[in-house]
Amino acid sequence: MMRLGDIALACGGWIAPESAGRVVTSAVIDSRDAAMDCLFFALAGGSTDGHQYVDNVLQDNGMAVVSRGSKRCGIILVESVEQALLDAAQWRRSNIGSRVIGITGSSGKTTTRLFLTAVLECSYSVYSTSRNLNNHLGMPLTILNAPEEDPDIIILELGMNHAGELLLLGEVASPTDCLVTNIGHAHMEFFNTIDDIARAKAELIRTTAPGGLCVIPVDEDILKSTAQIAELNIRYFGDGGDAWFEEEDGTSIIYPYKKELRLQFDGSHNKMNAVSAVLMAVALNVPIERAITAIAAVSPAKGRGRTVRVSGITILDESYNANPDSTRACLAVLQGIKGSRGAVLGDMRELGKNASIFHREILLKADSIGLDFLILTGELYDSVKAAAVRTRIFMAEDWKEALRILRETASSECTVLVKGSNSLQLGELVRSMEEGI
Repeated sequence: MMRLGDIALACGGWIAPESAGRVVTSAVIDSRDAAMDCLFFALAGGSTDGHQYVDNVLQDNGMAVVSRGSKRCGIILVESVEQALLDAAQWRRSNIGSRVIGITGSSGKTTTRLFLTAVLECSYSVYSTSRNLNNHLGMPLTILNAPEEDPDIIILELGMNHAGELLLLGEVASPTDCLVTNIGHAHMEFFNTIDDIARAKAELIRTTAPGGLCVIPVDEDILKSTAQIAELNIRYFGDGGDAWFEEEDGTSIIYPYKKELRLQFDGSHNKMNAVSAVLMAVALNVPIERAITAIAAVSPAKGRGRTVRVSGITILDESYNANPDSTRACLAVLQGIKGSRGAVLGDMRELGKNASIFHREILLKADSIGLDFLILTGELYDSVKAAAVRTRIFMAEDWKEALRILRETASSECTVLVKGSNSLQLGELVRSMEEGI
């Protein structure tokens, strides 16, 4: 049970004595989600300030954490609301007895979390991150909203784009076990080399309790050495590791279990995500047969590998985000599909000084696989569009123009990949196609 006074103490904040005994049933950072006995963290954002909505929350019998304003009932007054959110979550985590598995990686975190949640639910009660709540705001909210009765296992997804972030989040999450999906070229704007990214991802491993399970790719030496120093029980996935997959006569087989791996997701990258989840689950005594069955039942989330059929067109919905590695993997899936094919590609953000090089490489790959058309949006793709010489190229100012071009260009029975950084809102293009808007 969370009481307002305990949270105030954890945050080092002021609270009216008569409010200290109030029970907090949930925590939010959006006042529209606030309800009775809910604790609202009044964060100041780029476009709005949560302090503007505190009175509304209090009127609905909620409570609030603020950094300014008068001292009054139902309020915790702190120096920093953002830090208070982390402090409150760390206090809450210290009172949770569950096994806590932290997941990070350059791509595939959410899909792997979905897989792992499904397979562990075969044998345990599980609570996990929802939606994309994996940053310095979403992850602490996930902890604060954990069930009052400890589940057997909590799965936390942790994202980052700067060195030091996972160290901070990991200290709050205090994982007993960890899983790293891969090391790729995401967020290169903030790192000098791919090894720097590996060291940043390894921060989660450093915060994992000694003796815990650590599931990592077989060929990542920085992750391996960090896990060894942390005295973790390491499991490797990938060729030459503890688990891997092979294609045999059109069927994916997961080894060493010799079981068919059936997924509702396309692509070898998603199969590898599934292998990592199965490896973790088997290490936690989930029977392999039950794990394989559970994996097969997992459906892709919006923007993360969903297949959408609209008016004869098949959309490979990878619109949530993009980096060079994940985009290359999706193009490999598209290349293996027969018939008419095209792609809508949006800029890949946060790639730093080599961004144009990465975009040119992706465009050359897309141009080499025999597509009927490519619709590009974003300044970076615009700057390298001349590199494509085999494929019809269309430039779109935004997702709305890309949608118009797609509707005019794609033939019936065409398969279209949609992928770009989330800020380009290509998910709206997919939604509009689905809803016929």
